[in-house]
Amino acid sequence: MELSDQNICHIDIAAMIASEHYGVVVEQELFCNGKKMMVTGGLLMLICRGGQSVIVDRKRYELTDYNLIVLPERHVVEFSHTIARDDYHSIALPTDYLLSMPSPIDTNILNYSRFVSVIPISEFKYNDLASYYNFIYKETFEQSLYQQEIIQSLLYAMVLEVAAEYENHLQRDAATSIKAEDLSDRFLRLLARHYRQHRTVAYYAEALNLTPKYLAAAIKRITGRPILDWIHEAVLIDAKMLLRTTDLTVQEISERLNFSSPSAFVQFFRRKTGTTPKRHWLGEGD
Repeated sequence: MELSDQNICHIDIAAMIASEHYGVVVEQELFCNGKKMMVTGGLLMLICRGGQSVIVDRKRYELTDYNLIVLPERHVVEFSHTIARDDYHSIALPTDYLLSMPSPIDTNILNYSRFVSVIPISEFKYNDLASYYNFIYKETFEQSLYQQEIIQSLLYAMVLEVAAEYENHLQRDAATSIKAEDLSDRFLRLLARHYRQHRTVAYYAEALNLTPKYLAAAIKRITGRPILDWIHEAVLIDAKMLLRTTDLTVQEISERLNFSSPSAFVQFFRRKTGTTPKRHWLGEGD
């Protein structure tokens, strides 16, 4: 994926954050008309209505009447048409803010959104999520005594709702035939469930009845990213959240993530982040 493409509009979420929003940006005009868009410094949650198509990392999604879209950091998105302002709502979250939330591991939106960026939702769920958005948007301009606590509680509830929609979507897809799904979908759904136990290309290739060489080449061609990037990213996101939101020791986290030893986990973490798990827990070296 060529990040220097002049047609890519970079949206730096971290730079958008204002202190009065407590780490949240509720924004209705984020789209760059006529250009591809890349989010950096966090993720962007959107609920939108109206059928069209959207391309995320070279994968085309056909939108239904009501849709949930979560765009993680450094993923490129392109809409086929400009979305009318009344037809979408968006909330931008810096990655560290989301990692600091007390979200259960199994509803980690950072991981789910990297496997599937766009899912259809019901009209009822669209209205439900829009209500959260409206409450959060209203509260950012209020001067209430417990403004920060109210925003954080509403946002936490909304994130859990979004994560639940992703989990339900993955479960529904797993129960249906995968013949019509393309290879990247099949791989990413497997990864969403098994990244803690399995981090080798060989495992996923065998599960898909392919050779490791073929699977690696296909994923790179389809997504523009090496297959190990996907696997390691899933593990790293989980590790960061365990460090930030639990009291687990490095040894306990290494065991939960199925590393052979704490030192192997530390080496992996340092290689991917440039810092140690302990320094990351202390907020250093991010």
